[in-house]
Amino acid sequence: MKLFSRSRSHFRLTHSGWLRSGWLRLSALLLVLGAGLTRSHGHFTEPASLSGFWFGIGVMSSGFVLSWRLSVVPVVWFWGVAIVTRLLLLPMEPGDDLWRYIWEGQIQNLGFSPYHFAPNAPELEPYRPIWWSQINHPDVTTIYPPLTQFGFRGLAALAPQPLLFKVGFVLADLMISGLLKQRWGAAQAILYAWNPLIIYTFAGGAHYDSWFLLPLVAGWLWFERRPWQTAKPQLHESQLHESQLHESQLHESQLHELPASLRWGGSALLIGISVAIKWVSLPILVFLVVRSLTQLKMRQTVWIGLLGLLPFAWSVLPFCQLDHCPLIPTESVFVSYGRSAEFIPDLVARIWPLSLQANWIYAFPLALFTGWLLLRAPSLLAFIEWYWFGLLTLSPIVHAWYFSWLVPFAVPHQNWGVRLVSLSSFIYFVLPSRLPDWRLTTPERLLLWLPFVCGWFWTAWHMEHPTRPSQTDNT
Repeated sequence: MKLFSRSRSHFRLTHSGWLRSGWLRLSALLLVLGAGLTRSHGHFTEPASLSGFWFGIGVMSSGFVLSWRLSVVPVVWFWGVAIVTRLLLLPMEPGDDLWRYIWEGQIQNLGFSPYHFAPNAPELEPYRPIWWSQINHPDVTTIYPPLTQFGFRGLAALAPQPLLFKVGFVLADLMISGLLKQRWGAAQAILYAWNPLIIYTFAGGAHYDSWFLLPLVAGWLWFERRPWQTAKPQLHESQLHESQLHESQLHESQLHELPASLRWGGSALLIGISVAIKWVSLPILVFLVVRSLTQLKMRQTVWIGLLGLLPFAWSVLPFCQLDHCPLIPTESVFVSYGRSAEFIPDLVARIWPLSLQANWIYAFPLALFTGWLLLRAPSLLAFIEWYWFGLLTLSPIVHAWYFSWLVPFAVPHQNWGVRLVSLSSFIYFVLPSRLPDWRLTTPERLLLWLPFVCGWFWTAWHMEHPTRPSQTDNT
């Protein structure tokens, strides 16, 4: 009987291993195949190209969904799929933001400031390349922070070519994948590394957001660094929340292994670099300052604030004078009252149509929500997650790649809202085919936002009410 029992147990283990291997191979195949199908369909203004894009993304998304079943992912497979899918999308037609990046890098190398000269400035007319007409909002000066401009300038000095810029964004993206894998393990990090939205955003669409996410993720992981643990062990799903709760209880008592000044200062500097690349990170730096202040550590608080502002202060010097520092294009009509795939502002406009005439009014609820988070968030990760949630749901202007900001920080809890919006956000790309009408229909808006919001609160509820493994699970 013992021999028979052992044989049956061995058969179950072998069958389970074979099944896991099958899911892994199928998931990887669909992701790579989908990337290959997507690469030639980047012209979203053409309905046929949009249909091909959605089909390819659908195949990728199927592979991504299958990856949610994986509890173990070998390192070779992790990096193989992450790199191959990105390489396949590098030749894809980029989003129109890329042409602006290249242009602003070029004019800096010619001695012009993108904060003082809009693309259609008469002074710049002799330098217009053949693709100049693809630059978006040519009558408005740049919205990108100074440190970002240094990056554009450096790449343009090497070669003002889309491929080089894409490689620059993808390298930062892969570094994020590596940081998440090192901390949380490959099986959890594929939420980012194999995510179709992430792969398209940086390798296909060529958006520079990976540049600000990299120091932000590094700053977060440095702040919560545990020197004795380089990668999170693979856990059964039913044990995940219990493990995270145990870690949070031990967190403060065990961080003595990293000097407090190094922990706080290093994180502040990294997050400060993120702020200098994209303004939206600023409240995350403020969280560190406020948290230090609540501990009545005044010297540490001043040190954190200075370190956090140093990258911005250094990068702004070449573009500003004492009496003039035009870093924000306040004359932009799109920024003032433009709308794009918004959620809460759309609901408000149905009740209060006058709200469509001013986007600045949403700064007030966002400030209140952020202030509440500064006082109540139990950890840096919790603040970042909920700050992104509030910012995106309250913002009048949302683009699909904005959801990429959430993905790295969803890896620890495998947030269902982030999982689902990584798929539903592709509805956004119907908008270019409707120009000049840039509006989603009500069903499209609901299909984009409801999976995100419902999945987000589902995860939040389960975080508050974690399920413990049953006796049957343990046996």
